[in-house]
Amino acid sequence: WIAADATYSIFLPDGRTLWLFGDTFIGEVDENNAIIPGSKFIRNSAVIQDGEQLKTLFTGSRSNPSDFILSAYPDSTWYWPDHGVVDDDTLRIFLAKFRKSNSGTPGFNFEHAGNDMANLTWPGLKFINLVPVTSHPVNGVLYGDRILEDSGYLYIYGRKNDNPDLNIPYPHVARAPKGELMKQEWEYYTGVDWSSEPGDSRRINDFQVSQQYSVSTYRGKYILITQNIWLSPHIYSFTSDSPVGPWGSKRLLYTTPETEQDMFTYNAYAHPQFDQDDRLLISYNTNGDFWSIFENVEIYRPRFIRVPYMNMDYEFWPNGQETASQEDQPGPRIFPNPVRNSTTLSLNPEAPAPLSVEIVDLHGKTVL
Repeated sequence: WIAADATYSIFLPDGRTLWLFGDTFIGEVDENNAIIPGSKFIRNSAVIQDGEQLKTLFTGSRSNPSDFILSAYPDSTWYWPDHGVVDDDTLRIFLAKFRKSNSGTPGFNFEHAGNDMANLTWPGLKFINLVPVTSHPVNGVLYGDRILEDSGYLYIYGRKNDNPDLNIPYPHVARAPKGELMKQEWEYYTGVDWSSEPGDSRRINDFQVSQQYSVSTYRGKYILITQNIWLSPHIYSFTSDSPVGPWGSKRLLYTTPETEQDMFTYNAYAHPQFDQDDRLLISYNTNGDFWSIFENVEIYRPRFIRVPYMNMDYEFWPNGQETASQEDQPGPRIFPNPVRNSTTLSLNPEAPAPLSVEIVDLHGKTVL
């Protein structure tokens, strides 16, 4: 594995992480990060991480590699992976199927062709079969952006272009009891309740999401991470008290600097199994001119940032939950937060001393 995009991660029950990637280069690079001739290009790959040990997974051989998950008709269609989960002693990975298109600019001349699920043995990770997501042809939702286990259910997040001509995807969600994902007897969120009819699915909020977004939990709240659409450099978070919303506390977390270097960035995604010091690990993909990748693979690799949770919701501040519900709690209160030009810091006279104040920007950098 020398370069790829997508950058999903599945936290496995044994503590390992399975990384899933889309278009991937397999081979070697020289001391200048240029791809050595003879390297191969495949449509998807995986990397299993056990501590600091990494192993690349694909089919075929090192000299002639093939996709980690092959489509039934590899000459005409291919898979780009989404998220997955170990359920009923089987690893189930959601997949977006694509095929070549005669329209579109080079590099973007492809079109969506379906939504499938790959089943692999656990823990051996051997391929079993492919099955279609039966609700996709009914409601048009591409499922698999994130599979979130919560309160005995598996929440299956997806996205749908309500107007395909505008290519603006909105988030949708279905759910299944844990252990019954494969039955596909799912319930679909209607905007107010759950229905067994796929056609009743409605967007869970009126903001657009990128072609890859995540939902995770922290301190009893749900966090949605998305990058603005159309290759924007802006990465946002939203929070909710429910896995279906409503979603609020929109925060600009990060602006990717690579966009100022003749590159573009896309599809930010959270990896909460790597939380550290109350900071969430987020990846985003970088890309640029295709032929330039052969001279420098750093153009086509994921980047990682750690974002303090307290940048996403005031309730994540050390005294946030208390001050939100108990106005007479000792300790400082600040409003608004985040702040652009001015804010008010109120102190209870009974607050314990000494007291220190630290101001950080939206990138987590201390400014005062």
